[in-house]
Amino acid sequence: MSDDDLQGILGLLADYCHTLDDGRIDDHLALYTDDCVLHVFGRTYEGKDRVHKFMAAAQTGQHLTGVPKVDDDGHDLAHVRSDFVFFTPDLALYTAGTYHDVVRKSEGSWRFVSREIGIRLGPRA
Repeated sequence: MSDDDLQGILGLLADYCHTLDDGRIDDHLALYTDDCVLHVFGRTYEGKDRVHKFMAAAQTGQHLTGVPKVDDDGHDLAHVRSDFVFFTPDLALYTAGTYHDVVRKSEGSWRFVSREIGIRLGPRA
C-alpha cells in the first residue's frame, strides 16, 4: 500500500468522525459508496438512503478512535479495524466498541463499502 493510499484511508476514518460530530450529515454521506452497507445495533442498513436516515437520527456527540489496523488486498480494497469511544455532547461516555470496515478506492478517493460497528459498552451492547 502506498503512503498516499494509507493517508487517504486515515483521512476517511477521521472524516467519518468529524462530519458526524459537526452535524454535517450530507458531507458524511459522501464518505460511502452507493452500494454501502452499515451494520449496527443488530440491524443492517443497505444503500446511502438508509444509511443517511440512520445517521440523521443518531445520537450526537464526540467520537474518539484508536490507531487503526489496515490490511490492503492490493486491488483498491482494504480491511480496517479500529476501536472507538463515543461521548454525548456533555462528554458523558455513551458507548465504546470496534469498527470493522471494508473500504474501496474509486475515482481517486477511499470510501466505505461496509462498516460494522461492534458495540461492547453502552446501549444495546
